[in-house]
This record gives sequence, structure tokens and C-alpha cells, in this order.
Amino acid sequence: MANAATSRARGLWLSAAVIVAVVVPLLVFGFRSGECFDSVSAAASYCTSGPAVGIGGAVLLCLGGALFVVYALGRALGGRGRTSA
Repeated sequence: MANAATSRARGLWLSAAVIVAVVVPLLVFGFRSGECFDSVSAAASYCTSGPAVGIGGAVLLCLGGALFVVYALGRALGGRGRTSA
């Protein structure tokens, strides 16, 4: 019974790792914002775009997601040789 519960918990951690690894980058880089600057001279007009949360926010969110994925994979795959004392 405990083995089935352990297998289920490992499956949940593995599922969480996969979901976060896919969803976080899609959300961070899927929503973009930008603005255009017009000038009398066409050569001086330009547009910018980037992640809606900014470059710094995108990096922090992706790093946080990556840390969670590493933790979840450790929980899902680690500890196979452990015995309770």
C-alpha cells in the first residue's frame, strides 16, 4: 500500500515538473508588448517589442520555473534506495 502511494506521489511530482517546464516559458514568452516611435524621417522611426513582464521578469520567472523543475525531478526520481529507519 505504501509502495502504491509512493509511486503515485512520484508520478505527481513528475507531472508537475513537465507541466511547469512547458507552461512557464509559454506564458512568459507568449505574451508580448511593444511600442513604436514615429519620426518625420522614415529612417528614424522604429518599433520595440519584448516579453510583457520585461526581460528581467522573464529571466526570473524562467529561473524560478527551472528551480522548481529540478526540485520536482529530485522528488520524483530521487530516494529510490532509501529505507525508513
